[in-house]
Amino acid sequence: METEDTLQPQEPKQEIQDLSHTDKIVGVISEPQNLFSKLVFFPTKATDWILPLLALIIVGIVSTFIYMSNPEIKYEMQQQQKKAMQEQFDKMVESGQMTREQADEQLDKTMAMFSNNTMMQLFSAIGILIMMLLWFFVITTIAFLTARFVLKGDGNYAQAMTAMGLPIYISVLQGIILVIAGLLMGKVLTGINPASLTDMDLKTLPGFLLSRLDVFSIWFYVVVGIAFAKMFKSNDTKKYVITSLVIWLVFMFIIFGLGKIAPAIFGNMIR
Repeated sequence: METEDTLQPQEPKQEIQDLSHTDKIVGVISEPQNLFSKLVFFPTKATDWILPLLALIIVGIVSTFIYMSNPEIKYEMQQQQKKAMQEQFDKMVESGQMTREQADEQLDKTMAMFSNNTMMQLFSAIGILIMMLLWFFVITTIAFLTARFVLKGDGNYAQAMTAMGLPIYISVLQGIILVIAGLLMGKVLTGINPASLTDMDLKTLPGFLLSRLDVFSIWFYVVVGIAFAKMFKSNDTKKYVITSLVIWLVFMFIIFGLGKIAPAIFGNMIR
């Protein structure tokens, strides 16, 4: 049943030609509204979310390996990890879960393990793979439920995966730019935002808030909103874009809170 906000796509007078994956990559970066207005007429393809997600995972893993080859950046990453683990162990000591001696011993053992290049790269690669997959399916499910039942859109989960998947190419572009800029600046960049560029601590509230002013993150979630509006046949794109940005901010505030509770687990997710 149609509502004021939901449009049933009508077949155009001239048949729309199916798009190649390269066309979709160009379209999601340059003309997302036009791209998803066309994609709604075609059956969904698994490659529209598998390929960009795979590309993002590869960029993430390769970036880590590149950073590990730079002694200065490697040391910075180890210190960040040590700080997060120290905070976690301090909380456990305060709560009586372990003694200070046990905490220091465990910290030394863990840092010795991460000093091994092979082990650090292996754990980083596994962590990136798990976190990327978890992030994609969790955020896609939340977006689908919101679009379908809150915003009353007309679409299915496969369309939601396409709407979330193709914009990932924006994050792939971001990852490539960040690793190049990071190598030039001699540090790990987590985003193009005031907090990251001025070395603010993202685990503090001011640093976290300024890190939300991230060019690529805002671009990504705006395009996600456009994609869901078109794939779920809505004529109110603005509503979907605002909802997309709000969900992102709420999700990040939750991660920020969890990072305060368990910094060793969630601390590195604040970026």
